[in-house]
Amino acid sequence: MHQIMLKSVLLSLIFVLLCVPMHLVACSCSGNFQRIKSQQDLNSYAFVALVKITSETINPPSNASSFREATLGFKIIEKFKGKDTDEIIERGVLSSCDMGINVGDEWVLFATAHTGKLVISACNRNVRYRDKDGVHDWHYKDGIQEVEDLRSAHGRRQKRPKDGISHQYYPDGKIEIEETFHDGLRNGARTVYHRNGKVWGKQTYVRDSLQGKSEWFFPSGQLYDQKFYRNGILINLSRVYHDTTIIDRWKHRLIQDFYLTEDSLRKTFSRIQVWHEALYDYNGKIVLSREYSRWGKIRQETVYHPEENYITSVYYHDNGQVKVIQHHKDYKNFGHYQEYDPEGNPTKSWDYDTNGRQINLHIPR
Repeated sequence: MHQIMLKSVLLSLIFVLLCVPMHLVACSCSGNFQRIKSQQDLNSYAFVALVKITSETINPPSNASSFREATLGFKIIEKFKGKDTDEIIERGVLSSCDMGINVGDEWVLFATAHTGKLVISACNRNVRYRDKDGVHDWHYKDGIQEVEDLRSAHGRRQKRPKDGISHQYYPDGKIEIEETFHDGLRNGARTVYHRNGKVWGKQTYVRDSLQGKSEWFFPSGQLYDQKFYRNGILINLSRVYHDTTIIDRWKHRLIQDFYLTEDSLRKTFSRIQVWHEALYDYNGKIVLSREYSRWGKIRQETVYHPEENYITSVYYHDNGQVKVIQHHKDYKNFGHYQEYDPEGNPTKSWDYDTNGRQINLHIPR
């Protein structure tokens, strides 16, 4: 629920809106894919496999669709459903729905059948398993989790050592991950490394479950997030930090639009500042979450009442004054909604009925 993206959503959105033609900013998908538990969960797909991408050929524009398509060539590494094939139609290329597939990547493809052809798109559960440089997403296990679940659903044994310290390496021979096993389960320290040799993640496992402190780091070596686990369950206070790295392609735009000088930009970005934090109880239920700006000012906080499925969210102005207070119950708007101006004076407000519909609108004159 509270998994945080590595890059700042705000800065990413700014970059997209400034650099991409507006008619291309149109990708929208709905739905939340659940973990694969059985082969029945694959009924809607005609072909499922872990593959290595060997080619991507952009097809000529078609009058039938406003989105471009490409023919994707690949070699099957491990197949889970469907007939053997070596190409597929990739939809949404060169648009905001482009999946970002590169030749040399390894992907888990979940293809559907359309007019006799196998088709993939950004709105299916297709996920990168390893990029062209040989990097897995060890932090969030994107792709890794899907392969593990698919193997489990098909009764295939996971390849792992029984006892001792296991090492995996990048294609260039640099160490990627070191972990300890006992009786075929992760037991002990686990360290993951970036391609540049710096530590990426440090964790401890007890019988395959995360235990104690877990830390992940940016390629620069700065702490990215810190979490605590009890038998694989999040507990205590979790924190995610803003990145202090300034990406060169953004520097000019940031100085031009948001900062007066490069010195002011570096002063802000060099500050190690919490971005998100979340508090969990002993049983792993979230109690409180907060979001902060790079300047250390609180933007939002949410108080959770999991037993009643009820939350209260508070948003803040840049000067620290409360901006909005609102409530949700059973995933619907609930109770009283109130807005305030930057001086703290109440402005418009309304209530919600039991169906989550707005009533009793009040706008002060």
